[in-house]
Amino acid sequence: MKRRKLAAMTMGTILGLSLILSGCGSDTEPITEPESRMNPTMIKMVEVDEDMTMVRSDGKVQSNVNGEWVDPEVNERKPVAIMINNIGEAMPQSGIGNADVIYEMIVEGGITRLEAVFTDYSGLTKIGPVRSARQYYVRNAEQLDAFFVHCGTSILADTELARGKVVNLDAMGTVGNYMTYRDNSRVAPHNLYTSEEGLNDALDYIDANLNHRDGFSPMFIFNTENQDLEGGQTANKITTAYSNYRAPYFEYNSEDKQYYRFQYGDKQIDDQTGEQLKFQNVLILFATTYSTDGYLMEVENVGGGAGGFYATNGSYIPIKWVEEEGTIHYYTEDGKRLKMNPGKTWISYFDIANQEGVTFE
Repeated sequence: MKRRKLAAMTMGTILGLSLILSGCGSDTEPITEPESRMNPTMIKMVEVDEDMTMVRSDGKVQSNVNGEWVDPEVNERKPVAIMINNIGEAMPQSGIGNADVIYEMIVEGGITRLEAVFTDYSGLTKIGPVRSARQYYVRNAEQLDAFFVHCGTSILADTELARGKVVNLDAMGTVGNYMTYRDNSRVAPHNLYTSEEGLNDALDYIDANLNHRDGFSPMFIFNTENQDLEGGQTANKITTAYSNYRAPYFEYNSEDKQYYRFQYGDKQIDDQTGEQLKFQNVLILFATTYSTDGYLMEVENVGGGAGGFYATNGSYIPIKWVEEEGTIHYYTEDGKRLKMNPGKTWISYFDIANQEGVTFE
């Protein structure tokens, strides 16, 4: 790909554009303006290989997980991915409204389990219920270079964890004494939780390197501000019917431009806030799904999938997904990297053989 030479520019002003066209001393030097005219949201474009990192005039950058403006150190730190129980007996869940990304994938018996990904869990005293690992959830954590938190495994998950590509925090081990606790107001196994204090104690106990691996390639790229999709089709309601009895859905609210989550015939609530889960972005990814032994499931969330959909702001477009540099990247049909809107993201992996289970209204 031909390398692009970019200069800093003041977004939204013709003055900044004219200064660029008149030339400047360096491809990466910011254009200086009198302090009284400086736009506090001026963006400087810095080229990194074939991608670009957005840097604001106050030094903040876009989070590579949710697209919000953060200190650069935030992008250097691994997120935390936590396995969450998602059956009826586990409702309402706790703390997951703070997650930046939530995955939903099928497990045994046609039910689903969630994986909640946090870049910031500060102030949370109850996150869960925490449940056991499956190998495709381990791979999600690998692709995000996240710490992986769970309670127990499966045979196939053990095989994936043995590859050593993710820092594994299993509450069944000694680290669980630092990381998790039981809420006796609920019945096991739906009563195991973690917290800010527990996660930090666990990371201290294993003396974890908190920063991303060398060469980490972020999964997402974002628009600098919210944008409608070009050529998108209507997506005011999105249903993901995994089975006749498992059909969660999202309803779009045009006032705040968020997708609100429903399951089991009701709103999906975080009991720590009393608020319904809501998301700026919804990704539906088709993948080959099957049982390896008549019981344990496999979801092939590696290599490249059979496409999918991206929904935001009440519309959706078809997309492609592929594993590159150890993570998943998303592309529009014309081969360009998908730029998502800043905000929280829901990701549903869905069986390629059941594409009719995904409907848009």
